[in-house]
Amino acid sequence: MEIIGSSQAMKRVKEEVRKLSKGRKNVFVIGEDGVGKGLVAEMIHLGGRDARKPYVRLNVAGIDPGKMKKLVESTIESGEFINPVAPDHGNFKIVDGTTIILEDLDRSGLAVQRSVCDLLAFAGKSRRGLRMMILLSVPIAQSVRDGQILSCVAEETKYWELVKVPPLRERAEDIPELVEFFVKEIGNDLGMSGMVIDANAIGVLVRQEWKENVRELKRLVERSMVLTRDRRVFKLPAGLVNEQAELTRVLDRIEEGTDFALDNSMEIIEKGILLRTLEKFEFNQSRTARFLKMTEDTLRYRMKKLGIPTARKQ
Repeated sequence: MEIIGSSQAMKRVKEEVRKLSKGRKNVFVIGEDGVGKGLVAEMIHLGGRDARKPYVRLNVAGIDPGKMKKLVESTIESGEFINPVAPDHGNFKIVDGTTIILEDLDRSGLAVQRSVCDLLAFAGKSRRGLRMMILLSVPIAQSVRDGQILSCVAEETKYWELVKVPPLRERAEDIPELVEFFVKEIGNDLGMSGMVIDANAIGVLVRQEWKENVRELKRLVERSMVLTRDRRVFKLPAGLVNEQAELTRVLDRIEEGTDFALDNSMEIIEKGILLRTLEKFEFNQSRTARFLKMTEDTLRYRMKKLGIPTARKQ
């Protein structure tokens, strides 16, 4: 388990994690969905002296209010954490150095949040050395103003530390490293270790918006590897690569004097042109061939070579 990224933004995050790991200060981890807030919180706990002490990540948005209340009452009265999601296992005594990580508090109901307020108050006064972390998409003050979180949470957390995890679009230079990590990790699970990463794929991925951040990138890498026919080289699904983006990338790399795989780029560009033309003529191969000034046999040959279906998908 590690935080991936060598950009300046992620170096700052790693430094904050290192500093917070040395103590037991309560922490907010702020960032958009999918940036890896949970991993950052876990690394704060696992990177310090309490690494061997119990810790748990709890998504409070999906917990029944009654179960949350019982959890808090048990924690306060007996010092025992009884997992409301899996009550038959995953339970532990709260000892000096225990960490509880609360996720999606801003998506939970008010009844659950009232129980959380009681838990935070207990943690603040307890001598058990209980550390709390809360993961949010926006700072606590904004969540309270927006009516997503009760003000009592803000009152109990006013002196907490804060770590902000940047979105992937603000650290695109980390994408090659993330892709390499995911290809290796997923490849080991799928029995596809040792895959070479196509440089063209990296060029396309760096230019994406990644609205769901690292989570979305990992999903795409996994889907690409599951669907690939070539178990030796990591490439992207055709739907993500269009001829306009590829042509722009090729021209940029020529201008920069950076090498690239011309054959693969030409196939991407040609496939995009053929698909657009086929769509224009509703996959009528005769009209498409005439429009492109080629024979139907040549068109069918190119379609087969580029993996283009012979009819429109319904």
